[in-house]
Amino acid sequence: MQVSRRTALTAAAIGASFVIVAGVLGMSRLDDPVRADSKEPVAATVTAEPRALAQPEPKPVPLHARLLPNLRSLPPEDVSIEIVDGVRRLRFASIIANAGIGPIETLPDGLRPCPAGQRHASQVLYHDADGDGQFDRAVDITTSSRPGGCMLDHPTHDHWHFDAAASYTLTEPGETAPVAVAEKVSFCWRDNRVTPAESRAQLAEYYGDCGRDRVQGINPGWADVYRSTLPDQHLDLPAGLPDGIYCLHNEADPLDLLLETDDDDNAAVVPVRITGAAVAVAAGAVRCI
Repeated sequence: MQVSRRTALTAAAIGASFVIVAGVLGMSRLDDPVRADSKEPVAATVTAEPRALAQPEPKPVPLHARLLPNLRSLPPEDVSIEIVDGVRRLRFASIIANAGIGPIETLPDGLRPCPAGQRHASQVLYHDADGDGQFDRAVDITTSSRPGGCMLDHPTHDHWHFDAAASYTLTEPGETAPVAVAEKVSFCWRDNRVTPAESRAQLAEYYGDCGRDRVQGINPGWADVYRSTLPDQHLDLPAGLPDGIYCLHNEADPLDLLLETDDDDNAAVVPVRITGAAVAVAAGAVRCI
């Protein structure tokens, strides 16, 4: 069958129009959102019925998120000598600081056996609830505990002292063997001097007067100062100790009973010059190790 030239041109024009229209529709569908189960375009904005969000179950804080303290002794202060019953006593103030991010806290609880006149204490550790690496008492309320040693009954103070909180030694320069020693000194932890710490913000004083069943501690950025006039704040100098320069050492937690971030920075030392019944901090370079 023969087709006229006019009829063929008309058919070609109709076909071209169909291709153009189809192309336009295809472009339109590329720009419109499409349902996953349909090729038809849908509205760009869909209004859904409001629904309550499910509250996630609280997750336990891992042990590595504990906010640990870091005990440090500061150099002894207020050094003097008194004579008691013919014995020279080297007196000084001892300062234990908490330079960590969490409190050092001990609670007398009697959970484990201790010698007569003593009571077991647990170390209380706080966990970082919000993960910011800083201690906030209102937020970081999750705690765990571990054995922390024993506390001594201090009858004249009517409260417990943490045993082996510090040790004091006197050495000759360049030597480690002590010429005088007080290996175990007990403390009642308190906040009474502001010191630098790893915390970004200075915390307010929290741990005050000690009680028999009350938790004791030192907040980050605080120190517990034991004045030179308090009991046990001295070293008995051996008879016949020659005059000269010596090194006075203070060390916090000498038995490593407490968990902290660094056990290698607990000690401090100051060189002193002893002359008879007089003593002063020694000037100049002195090799204390």
